Amino acid sequence: MRRKWKISALLCAVLLLGAWLWLRMWQEGRQPVTVQDITVVVDGGSGSKHLRLWHNYYNNTEYLFLPAFCKAELPVRITLRRRGSVAWDGHASGGQGYLYDLTEGRHSLQAGGSEFTVEVMRSASVPALFIYTASGSLTHIEEEKGNGESALYEMVDADGQVIAAGQIRKLKSRGNSTFLEDKKPYQMSLEEGADLLGSGVQDKYILLANRQDQSLLRDRIMYDLAADMGLAYSAVSRFVDLYINEEYRGSYQLSEKVETGYGRMPLATETGRTRTAFLVTLEYPNDDRLAEADHYFTTENGQNVIIKRPKQPGDAQKAYIADTFQAAEAAIRAGRVEESNIDMTSFARKYLVEEIGKNLDAMYTSQYFYQDEPEKDGKLYAGPVWDYDKTLGNPLIEHTRPVDFQEPRGIYAAMKQENASWWYDLYQLPAFRQKVTEEYRESAVPAIEAMVNGKIDGYRNEIWESAHMDYMRWDTFEDFKYGEELEFEKEYQSEIDRIKEFLSLRRRFLDDIWLEGRKYDRISLDPGEGSIYVAYVDAIEGRTLNEPRDPKREGYRFDHWVREDTGEVYDFTECYDGIPFVLKAVYRPDGEDE
Repeated sequence: MRRKWKISALLCAVLLLGAWLWLRMWQEGRQPVTVQDITVVVDGGSGSKHLRLWHNYYNNTEYLFLPAFCKAELPVRITLRRRGSVAWDGHASGGQGYLYDLTEGRHSLQAGGSEFTVEVMRSASVPALFIYTASGSLTHIEEEKGNGESALYEMVDADGQVIAAGQIRKLKSRGNSTFLEDKKPYQMSLEEGADLLGSGVQDKYILLANRQDQSLLRDRIMYDLAADMGLAYSAVSRFVDLYINEEYRGSYQLSEKVETGYGRMPLATETGRTRTAFLVTLEYPNDDRLAEADHYFTTENGQNVIIKRPKQPGDAQKAYIADTFQAAEAAIRAGRVEESNIDMTSFARKYLVEEIGKNLDAMYTSQYFYQDEPEKDGKLYAGPVWDYDKTLGNPLIEHTRPVDFQEPRGIYAAMKQENASWWYDLYQLPAFRQKVTEEYRESAVPAIEAMVNGKIDGYRNEIWESAHMDYMRWDTFEDFKYGEELEFEKEYQSEIDRIKEFLSLRRRFLDDIWLEGRKYDRISLDPGEGSIYVAYVDAIEGRTLNEPRDPKREGYRFDHWVREDTGEVYDFTECYDGIPFVLKAVYRPDGEDE
């Protein structure tokens, strides 16, 4: 009797459990499927990759960003976190949710009673980098610059072959002003070194977001330009589509880090010797970044210098580095470049990179210098190059600055600047200008020609589809934000054309003053009772002046410019004769007829 009771009780429990499971499934089936319930599975690399849809709140559309290895003829699979049927464009998917011949463009997805509009986009030519953080989130990493955690990674080329895979000891956020952007840059420190760029095994890589450069190309162009000019240790980089924790994060530039040892700069900076090899970088005066630096010094001219390597210099090492750098600065400022113990070739090439790009940060920040052990060489070298998103006429540079960075003319890196006068002081020396002219003719001109006549278009073709996905993911030109028509091809191509035009005109200007010997002046602008940000116009003998931006005056509108010495209306179609003058602004009261 007791045995029958136990069997009945067990049967009752089973029935109750079955009823509870059925009720739960029924309740789940009644709940609408959300975009978080949907996963797209693609095959490539070492196995299946899971991708999540990204929701665009502006147009209420889900985006599926496919890596390059996911070819149109390969099937993808849609899975749901809860039970439910899947239909694509009104047609039920095959067994296990497989979709075949997935085309790019707009589609409808019916999943578990819910319906979604899905825009499918596909990359074409660049590798995909998949990262999976230990926490499954980026919250901690992006909460504060320098935060990091361990992760796994796999890099897959456009044909679906694994380039490298392994563990990341630390994935951390990085950058200065770029860290404040929504699309953030990162640094990967690998547990075991790998060759991700075809440049040799390394254990640290940078993922540049290029958020402050709508072309995504300026850093790549300037790094490769420096390398083509022969500047040592210029960073090798390539474009990748980045996926973190199954979410598409955008088009990134995977780059070598400015670093010593392990496949990078072969400097013995950790020996403990007083007279050590070292790597330093310059920083802005009174910048918050100095507070983050463990070791830095300030020269007599007020130049802040951060010691990057040795990482933990002793007092004697720090004093040696500061004395070496200070001695070079003093010799240059005194006009005795032969006593500065600098490598003239590297300094001339580094200066040319800054000047050709008209780099906003020239001689202020992200400017590296190094010295090998004194017993080996002892010379101070300029380089490697780093951080050039604010170059080549970037239109995002504010127009409220005292220099027009969208103007291809003008000497900028060698302008006299407070607390940052190395390039200015060097440029005053005939020996340095002669070396600059030689390097410009022999190494820079061929490098610029190669860039303008093919290499930039090559980068464009390589990144086009990836840039298109990034354009959508991050609303690069803010079309979504302002409800404007999306015109990727027109807007992105205009950025490429802007760079090529700037570089071509920049070369023409530098040819004029360095190869043809034309006189270069700055024509002062007098806004009178008005105001103007850039108070001069660059003038080259035998060339016309570019008309400056209009000055502003409350209650008036700008009318024209006159020569202050003659009072005549200035004709901007006339060529400059090499004799400086001042241009004075003339206004009309608001409302007055012309």
